[in-house]
Amino acid sequence: MTVVRKKDCQEKVRLVLELDDILERINQKYAVEAVPLKIAGKTLNVLQIKDFEEYIKKLVDEGNVDFKCLPFWAKVWDASFLLAYFLGKQPVVDGRRMLEIGAGTGVVGLYAALCGHNVTISDVDEDALLFARANALMNGLAGVKILRLDWNEPDVQQRYDVIFGSEVVYDRESYPQLVGFLQKALAPGGIIFLAKNAGLHTPKFFAELTKSFELKESVQEIRTDDECQRICLYAVRRKQGNPMDSDRRNHSARQG
Repeated sequence: MTVVRKKDCQEKVRLVLELDDILERINQKYAVEAVPLKIAGKTLNVLQIKDFEEYIKKLVDEGNVDFKCLPFWAKVWDASFLLAYFLGKQPVVDGRRMLEIGAGTGVVGLYAALCGHNVTISDVDEDALLFARANALMNGLAGVKILRLDWNEPDVQQRYDVIFGSEVVYDRESYPQLVGFLQKALAPGGIIFLAKNAGLHTPKFFAELTKSFELKESVQEIRTDDECQRICLYAVRRKQGNPMDSDRRNHSARQG
């Protein structure tokens, strides 16, 4: 056996052991199952909580969990399918860094990675990050970075050319923190893609967002379980004249 083959085998064993360890930790808390999700001809095997609605109902009935602590991150929302499909159609650009925020189980980011994009998947919930890592390993995407990210942190270690998230604007109290984070984490000239159910009305979020950003909205209809859902997709950029874009032009001038 060559040295290269030996290292490859060792890495495969390491990843299998890592997945086994994560699954053991998850199974201590949740009853789960692997569900195949097909998007535009590609299939992701995604770890999900069994009987999710019943599980949430049980937690609510027991009254031991604050509403904000319920694991809604574990649900794959309709908006996630649309956003994943959209990102999968975008051209792969060498060196372009993409960040999924509020990723939950990581479906959108993993699908984008499956399509060739350089993606970092983030959430603030530790259990969500375990699910996302398990899903990455289950789909041969071990190279995808999984990151715990809190929008309240004052410093941002990395800026990203593309930031995206689905159903991340449900918590009104988080709006200032989210917009502030986007300001800090978006690279000059970058773009943000957000998706949400059209039935979720969030005027206060957009009032906060449009202080610094401009956006374009499109509404798409998708059919799931014999129901038609309207999903809003937003493309968001900094307003012209934003200091961040001025920094970009100055940097380009210096490079010239």
